[in-house]
Amino acid sequence: MKPKITFIILLTALFSFSCNDNDKNLSLSSEKDLLSFSFSKELNSGAHIKQGIEARVSTDEIIVFIPENVDKTHLIASFEFKGSSIWVHSTKQESGVTANDFTQPITYVIRAEDGSTKEYHVKVLTSPDAATGYGIPHVFIYTNGKAPINSKEDYINGYMVIDGNGTFEDYQGVMKIRGRGNTSWHFPKKPYKIKLDEGAPLFGLYAHRKWILLANWRIGNLLGNAIPYKMAHLLGMPFTNHMIPVVVTINGKFMGFYDFTEQKEVGTGRIDIGEDGVLLELDYEMDEDWQFWTSSKLFSLPVMIQNPEVEDSAEFNQIKNKFKHLLRLIDSTTFPNNNYLDYFDDVAFVNYMLVYLFTDNEEINHLKSTYINKKPGGKYRMGIIWDFDSGYGFVGNRTHFKINTATTPLFWPGKEAGLGTVFFERLMEDPHLITLLKEKWKWFKTDKYRKLRDYVIQYAGQTKKVFNREHLIWGKRGSSGDWQKDLQEVLLWMDVRVKYMDSYLAGL
Repeated sequence: MKPKITFIILLTALFSFSCNDNDKNLSLSSEKDLLSFSFSKELNSGAHIKQGIEARVSTDEIIVFIPENVDKTHLIASFEFKGSSIWVHSTKQESGVTANDFTQPITYVIRAEDGSTKEYHVKVLTSPDAATGYGIPHVFIYTNGKAPINSKEDYINGYMVIDGNGTFEDYQGVMKIRGRGNTSWHFPKKPYKIKLDEGAPLFGLYAHRKWILLANWRIGNLLGNAIPYKMAHLLGMPFTNHMIPVVVTINGKFMGFYDFTEQKEVGTGRIDIGEDGVLLELDYEMDEDWQFWTSSKLFSLPVMIQNPEVEDSAEFNQIKNKFKHLLRLIDSTTFPNNNYLDYFDDVAFVNYMLVYLFTDNEEINHLKSTYINKKPGGKYRMGIIWDFDSGYGFVGNRTHFKINTATTPLFWPGKEAGLGTVFFERLMEDPHLITLLKEKWKWFKTDKYRKLRDYVIQYAGQTKKVFNREHLIWGKRGSSGDWQKDLQEVLLWMDVRVKYMDSYLAGL
């Protein structure tokens, strides 16, 4: 009997050990995730890192932008992870201690307690242009798989890095990008729309997801956007975009000079009229879902509803009928001696007209890119200002800032009059608006014009380091090829335009 009992005991023991091993394996964690990855300035003082670098960790990648002037051969990473250990080749990694050569391909391998592993491949983003130094911020765009940006409708996934050049905070983040614009999209140098995964206060502006890169294709001296937007800010016009001069590199290809600015959208820190506020665009392109034409004795206008997001025909008709009511008052034989100013903001109109008169932005004759906004319960106000490619004498000369165009009237005469010409000239028949216009111009000329002129000089100084390379890539496009000569041409045009404005307004 003893041998039989011994055998049973042995089987029992083996079964017990087997169960214990299985229980032990079942209790081991399979977690193996990288949570964060960065390079601190303090731990990498010898590598010339100016400030901390935060990487983006995806499902199997560590994507990190490292400026060109940083020594990448001996960088110490700081990281957080879930798992038992993390390795590069046969070297166990310790956060804030282990150094690696990031000029070579690197893969971090996380081992879980149960022995399983997960790999994270390091993708270092950089550009030879980062060290060139243009004196203004540098925006780096990287699309997934270096996919080309060739559509205005379809976004391409990617990553954006901003080197703030010590003036603005640097930025790194996931984004999508697509083309934008109507006429401008067909030029060789393309404008773009960016949508961040998470809103950010880029260049110190209000945090939002959507941003725009304006290409400045038509105006080769790069100064076309400096004048109207600064003038609007000096006039105190609400919702005026900010133009941040930058250089742009896309997938390692240097694209030259751009203006970085806010997306034209309703929202806090943008066109802040509230969710129920009305934003109308007057533009013959008529490329929005909710649109209508006004019809009257004197003028007919193409109108698109940008805001609110119209839910049904009842809401559409309400917005349309309210705007048409204003237009009927302006069209009436009793104008301007009726109550149209109960619905229309005179100061906003005067500010708007001063910007367009001074820049000779003849776009409003067509009509194109003309905006009117209205807060709930408020009056209709002209604005935002937008698109000045057709300003500064371009319509007559097909170029900008030539001195013989500085005295060109804004409005087209007689049979040449466009849809907008008739509407705006009708408003200019109101003696009250003319009086305000003259008063506001006198104030601006005395108190603000010098500030505008100084700003243009400052702006030109910001563009001078990229000026020649911009023309090497895209051509001169009406520029003399000398940034100082271009600047003097612009300043002379502005000074002559001031005298023209004095004469024009005196004759009204």
